[in-house]
Amino acid sequence: MAKEELKIEDLKEFEAGQGIDLSEYEGIKSKIDKLEIMDVDSRYDEDGNLFEGNLTRRVKVLKVSTEPVTKYTTKDDREIEIRASELFNLKFQDGEWGVSKSPKSKIQKFLNRQKVSNIMKLKGTSVLLKSSANKTGNSFLGFVIA
Repeated sequence: MAKEELKIEDLKEFEAGQGIDLSEYEGIKSKIDKLEIMDVDSRYDEDGNLFEGNLTRRVKVLKVSTEPVTKYTTKDDREIEIRASELFNLKFQDGEWGVSKSPKSKIQKFLNRQKVSNIMKLKGTSVLLKSSANKTGNSFLGFVIA
């Protein structure tokens, strides 16, 4: 089978995909359903200073998600559940990952708002949804933290 050579002049232009407008879910309440730890790339060092250039480091975050708010059907007829979620930074100290106890930390503000004493008690609590737009203009669902 001969490999076809792709030429620059033959490249097609495609329209950008349309995002989902989730603004109709702004202000409704939903219950927290999932807690998971994820790896993400951070542009900040251990002291909170921004790296120069495109340097990053792998860190862990806590992803807190609600029960499904709605469903979306993709072009290839797959159904995707849409949940509201927020990411909370985890702290690496003494060789272990954990949660900051600082009252100014995002996770502590959220625990106080939810009137719970630890992360595991977040499941089942209600949150107020908010719709936000990312850099490309697509909307996503989060929830009020403080």
